[in-house]
Amino acid sequence: MGATARTIALDPHPPVFRLPRGGESPTRGSPAVAYHPRRKASSLKPSFITPADYIDISRKTNFVIEFPVSKRGPGISGIFYASHSPPGLKFVNIRFPDYSRGFLYYHSDSGAGPLEGSIRFRLTPDNSPSSFLSGQDLLAPSGFPWQILLAQVACRDKFAFIGEQLVHENLVTREQLSRCRDVFSPHEHIYPQYTLFRLDSPFLVNFSSPVHLTVVGEQLHRVGMSNLFKNQTLGEKAYFPWTGSGIARFERSTLSEHAGRRMLNLRIIKLLQPVTCAVDAPSYDGRVMRPEEGQLFTLRFRGGRPEPWAYDIDKKSKPAAALRVLWDNSCLP
Repeated sequence: MGATARTIALDPHPPVFRLPRGGESPTRGSPAVAYHPRRKASSLKPSFITPADYIDISRKTNFVIEFPVSKRGPGISGIFYASHSPPGLKFVNIRFPDYSRGFLYYHSDSGAGPLEGSIRFRLTPDNSPSSFLSGQDLLAPSGFPWQILLAQVACRDKFAFIGEQLVHENLVTREQLSRCRDVFSPHEHIYPQYTLFRLDSPFLVNFSSPVHLTVVGEQLHRVGMSNLFKNQTLGEKAYFPWTGSGIARFERSTLSEHAGRRMLNLRIIKLLQPVTCAVDAPSYDGRVMRPEEGQLFTLRFRGGRPEPWAYDIDKKSKPAAALRVLWDNSCLP
């Protein structure tokens, strides 16, 4: 008999309602119906995957995975896509999207730090390992990559068998997992879309909300920028002039006036939800200019002169101290 897989859950809330087929809405009092198609995977290393590692999780509420080094666990549950709470109901697990077919694998960027890395799902048109490179990673409902961070693998007992497989394949070391546990509290809520390791780490932004980030260094640092996307005119209450969301990253400023200083800009890498003006658009001439995909986030200064938003990380503030960690992690002078 094969070893029984241990639990993997991306959301702390267990499924309470079944999401019926055909797009029906969940109903109050529906019994929890678990569906756990059990899968085996020989490797999490992209260069070692085989056609047998190809899985189809389309429209599944969750699935179970098993590795060669998996040990018998206390029970069976599954990997969840995401969950949400409809008005008046408890949390409901969302099904994996249509055409969710491909390979589960370990992702690590070149130049990644020792605590970086994540489990992702690569969408491919067929089961040929050669299609891996031309595939795309599955996205979460937010538009950010669906993933389980290495820190989550290290800090959650239910993810321990994933860590064992990663160590078995020399993708990570036990020291890396131990270091993750030292930095991240076992009770810490870890949000991949807001966790930054280096200056170029992408993160999710909502243009009508404050920005809250976690920076990973020798310890965790919290970054709160409540006014980043706010507009404020003298004598008026501050407000968010734009709605929409996107993926952004910090960048070292290359502007001539910042030469010799440690200044950061913010680039909007990709728009996920369309940007719309939340005020009377024809009359809006505020400080916060419309976020544009691929462009630096820009502010309008006195006289209407637009300039990229810039932040001095050498000033005395908690956000500056955290952003200095990103600068140092990126080995910038």
